[in-house]
Amino acid sequence: MQYILAVLYGLVFGIANIIPGVSGGTMLVVFGCYDKVCGALTLNLKEIKKNIVFLIFFGIGAVVGLLGFAVVIKWLFGSFPTETYMFFMGLIAGSVPLILRNATSRGEKFSPFCGLIFVLACAFVVFLTVLEQSGIVASAANAEGIGAFALFLIAGFTAAVAMIIPGVSGSFVMMLFGTYEVVISSIHIHSLNFGVIIPTAIGVVAGLVLGARLITFLMKKFRLWVFSAILGLVAGSLYAILPAGFGLNIDTLIGAIAFAVGFAIAFIVGKHTKVETGEDPA
Repeated sequence: MQYILAVLYGLVFGIANIIPGVSGGTMLVVFGCYDKVCGALTLNLKEIKKNIVFLIFFGIGAVVGLLGFAVVIKWLFGSFPTETYMFFMGLIAGSVPLILRNATSRGEKFSPFCGLIFVLACAFVVFLTVLEQSGIVASAANAEGIGAFALFLIAGFTAAVAMIIPGVSGSFVMMLFGTYEVVISSIHIHSLNFGVIIPTAIGVVAGLVLGARLITFLMKKFRLWVFSAILGLVAGSLYAILPAGFGLNIDTLIGAIAFAVGFAIAFIVGKHTKVETGEDPA
C-alpha cells in the first residue's frame, strides 16, 4: 500500500508542477514527504538510502504526472487560451495567502526594505514583459541557437528552485520567462522537441539539486527578503500572463469565472495546508 501511495504522491506532485500557480512543494508538505524528497535532492546519501524505495516509486509517479498532464494543458491552451490563462491567474492570486503564512510562520514582520524588494521584483517582471511585447526581446518561441539553449536552461533551473518552496509554483516561473507554452508543447508524445527538452531538463535537474541547498541557506539567512521577492514575482506575473484576448468579450467573461474558480481552489488548498515553524525551512 505504501508503494501505491508513493506513486500517487508523485503523480500529484508531477501534475502540480505542470499547473502555473500550484505549488509542488506545497503538495509535498501536505503529503508529509517534504523532508524525504528534499533530503534526496540535497544528495544526502543517508536519507537517500533510508527512503530509496519510496523515492523510486515517487519518481515514477512524478514522471507520469508531468508527461501525461502536459497533453491536457496543451489542448486547453489551444482551445481556450483566454479562459486557461485566467484560470491560472486565479491559481496564482489564490496562492498569495499561503505564501504570506509561510513567510510569517515564525513571527517575523516585513520591513520597509522588504517592500522595496517586492517593488523591484514586481517591476522586473513587468519590465521584461513590456520588452518582449514590444519586440525588443525575442520570445522563447522565436529564440534560436545558443541564446535559446541558455534561455531554457536558466528558466528550467529557476523553475526547479521555485518548485521546492511550499506555496510557490515552478510553472509560473516558466511563464515569467516566456518558456512555459513552448516547453509544454515540446514534451507532447507525438511532437518531442529535444532542442527544448534537453536544456530545460539539464536546468531542472541542476535546479533541484543545487536549489535545495541554496533555498535552505537563503531561507535561514534572508527568509523575509526571499519571500518578499517571491511575492513581487507573483504580483508581476499576473500582468505578465494577462492573455491577449482579454477585453470586453465572452471569452473574458468565462475567463473571469475561471479566475474565480482557480482562486478558490488555491485559497482553499492553502488554507488547509500546514506551514512549518521550525528552524529549517520547509
